[in-house]
Amino acid sequence: MSEQKNKKGVSRRGLLKGTAAAVGTLALTGMDINRAEAASHKDVPGKWDLKTDVLIVGAGGAGLISAITAREEGAKVIVLEEAPVVGGTTTVSGGMIQAAGTDAQKAAGVKGDSNRKQYKFFTKVGEDIIDPQLVKVMTDTTDDNMKWLKSHGLIYSSVITDTTIPGVDPKLFSPRIHSIQDEKDNKKIGTGRTHVKILYRLARKLGVKFMFDTPVKTLIYDNTEGVTGVMAHGEKGKIYVKAKRAVILASGGFDHNKEMARTFSPQQLWTLKTGVCYGAPTNTGDGIRMAMAVGADLAGMGGVIGLVNHAIGIAPIMRGQAIVPGIWVNKYGQRFVNEAAHYAYAMRSVFSQEDHMAWAIFDEDARKMGGKALGGDLTNFSDDLKKEVAEGKVKKGSTIGELAVSMGVDASILELTLNKWNKDTARGKDTVFNKKTGLKPIVSPPFYATLVNPISLGSCGGVKINTDTQVIDVNGKKIPRLYAGGMTTGGWIGPYYPGSGTALAANICFGRIAGKNAASEKPSMAS
Repeated sequence: MSEQKNKKGVSRRGLLKGTAAAVGTLALTGMDINRAEAASHKDVPGKWDLKTDVLIVGAGGAGLISAITAREEGAKVIVLEEAPVVGGTTTVSGGMIQAAGTDAQKAAGVKGDSNRKQYKFFTKVGEDIIDPQLVKVMTDTTDDNMKWLKSHGLIYSSVITDTTIPGVDPKLFSPRIHSIQDEKDNKKIGTGRTHVKILYRLARKLGVKFMFDTPVKTLIYDNTEGVTGVMAHGEKGKIYVKAKRAVILASGGFDHNKEMARTFSPQQLWTLKTGVCYGAPTNTGDGIRMAMAVGADLAGMGGVIGLVNHAIGIAPIMRGQAIVPGIWVNKYGQRFVNEAAHYAYAMRSVFSQEDHMAWAIFDEDARKMGGKALGGDLTNFSDDLKKEVAEGKVKKGSTIGELAVSMGVDASILELTLNKWNKDTARGKDTVFNKKTGLKPIVSPPFYATLVNPISLGSCGGVKINTDTQVIDVNGKKIPRLYAGGMTTGGWIGPYYPGSGTALAANICFGRIAGKNAASEKPSMAS
């Protein structure tokens, strides 16, 4: 396998004029785009710089799976990646996968779980935004996909359960979060880097060609054949790559695109303005916009993979994370959510509050657990909190009333909220939100409060696909020779992320389908 930079592009005839212009003036104003409007067919390149069977846009989790699958089906594969490195957001993930009815579950003694239960769970939390057929494909293939990973050197053995979600039948939950084994020590848990490292090594061994620092700018569309290639940019300028069989879009979501977030996902916009997004910096919606420019419809827009900036009051997100006692209140000093509910659900609840404002309240006993426990694994505090108090990031009061004043919250309401919480904890039952963990009173002064700020691993929602991962246009028709997978797609996830490992499960499911189907397309006759 060879890895190379771009060759100098040649003058073109007939490709789409700048995606940014097409999308900026049409798509982002909500207007339908059809291929006739989006494309100019004056000039299809008379000469291509490179030719391949399957061209994949993006070398993240879905792109790697697609590349390996297409190559194993006998297709020649080129992967174009905007970043200088492989992996995308999968690299910074926990490397976990949601799956039901697996050998790993059976080995761990998990009983009674099934694809059907997982399907019911996903459709329930999808809140009518998801496409049930896509979810069914995901859940029906999880065990087979886990076996495929194992046969390719990725061992997922350890299983844990996720935190519950209010309104969802607890019977639908089960230990489904599978963690990858570390390559060097099978007693240790790996990460997303482990997942990417193994897949990338395998793809290279199979002869997949990777080109980094090569952002794709435009899909080239032929009226007769469909999508026949792409125009990309590199260090030497434009490059034209023909895809004889198909193009697969796997370039991630619109994590860092404020304009797309403003249009499609207010919660993601809030995160970009006030919090932190850990999605790959190159995830700016390019794949979605390019697909829209050839008429693609959208699905499942508006969701967010939302996390919280501390561990106060919540159930553990990471393995081994401490349970830090505390509660959340809004700007009026009132509790509004079960803080230990699923993290993405809890963060959506914060977003729904007036001014998207919430405070985490805790006491000196909780503070003594230390900065890492308070801040979690993503954003640690200092152990004594002196630095954070001095900077104003943490408010402090010797009494609840004094704390309320520093927060700008009505002291009488905050005191009522804390009194109710303390009475409930004494009885061992949260009578307001039925919280099960961290039921400890907040009575040890001094008292502390810190804002609940958002963290995101990326946007949810993207181009509409069918169960064959073919991209669907605004008229409900397939766009010939265009496939998509991973977070570039939508319809399989609802308004909030349903749990750790969901994205990787989709990467594998739809990545495999896209790779296989793209490789099986008949070669294009277009020049």
